[in-house]
Amino acid sequence: MEKLNRRDFIRLGAMGSLAFAVPGLSFAEAKSGVRQFKMKFAPGRGSEVFRTIAGKDPLKRLQFFKDQGFIAVEGIVWISHKPLSDKEKQMQQDLGDLAKKLGLEVGCMSSMNEKDFPTMSANQVPSKEKVVRDKSAIRDFLVWQMDNTFDILKRVGSKTFIIGPGTVDKELSWNKQYDNVVENMAFCADYCKKNGFVMEIEPLNTTSHPNMFCDRAELGARICEDVKSPNCRILYDLFHEQMQVGNLDSLDNPVVWKHIESFHIADAPGRNEPGSGNMDFMKTFKKIWDKGFRGILGLEHGQSVQSAEVDEKILATYRAFDAQV
Repeated sequence: MEKLNRRDFIRLGAMGSLAFAVPGLSFAEAKSGVRQFKMKFAPGRGSEVFRTIAGKDPLKRLQFFKDQGFIAVEGIVWISHKPLSDKEKQMQQDLGDLAKKLGLEVGCMSSMNEKDFPTMSANQVPSKEKVVRDKSAIRDFLVWQMDNTFDILKRVGSKTFIIGPGTVDKELSWNKQYDNVVENMAFCADYCKKNGFVMEIEPLNTTSHPNMFCDRAELGARICEDVKSPNCRILYDLFHEQMQVGNLDSLDNPVVWKHIESFHIADAPGRNEPGSGNMDFMKTFKKIWDKGFRGILGLEHGQSVQSAEVDEKILATYRAFDAQV
């Protein structure tokens, strides 16, 4: 996309301070001087973005996001499946309570996107000591992960989480692996349905994550088609799709589009903020909005330079994206 220069950023940043003069602002917006976003751009707790002006405190970051006009957040906790202390559980509850109080919609959490083992593709339970290939064992493992995930999602007030089939298995044919993936995803989707949650398959590019089985949006959508469950959707990561395929043409594939639950944002190739790479985000966000998407777009990117000035520039960039819809 065309780079925004310093003058553009200063001008766009000033839009916030002048927002109170714009007709149609709510009292809260007028009081704060910042117009609320229309698009659900969703920054997260652990993101590098806005680190200088928002700080690292997770609760203060949520308040900062609200004050800047964001209406959604995602990834506000890490789900590692390790035993949690009472303090960690309380922080998760506090984050969920604050997000609800602030009126911030809480999007997906990364939980089961395996990057090192052929879990679903080969029914392999993750282990560095020995290979265990057993359908019953992998199902028990998946249920254990989902139960952990659901407990955390309940505390933070989210209904969605990220899932993945794992890596390619060298000993099985691709078709056999695909069948295994669909069977395991269908099992997980059924368990999600019984518990009131939605899982999002996130295709990952094989440059950043070698040997991933699900490496593009069209394959993720095909899996969803065969799983045949509203509880199995895809997370369309703009960076991963651009890196793997070289374009975002799959947004115009009706099968892909109907299965998209949310988006992730990062520029390619550096995976930093929009404008740091070669992707046309202004055009992409306009397309996404015009096609009727009203869900969450997670800020899944780093920040090229950590400074208050760059923080403000990124805020101005997102406000410019939002202003066009």
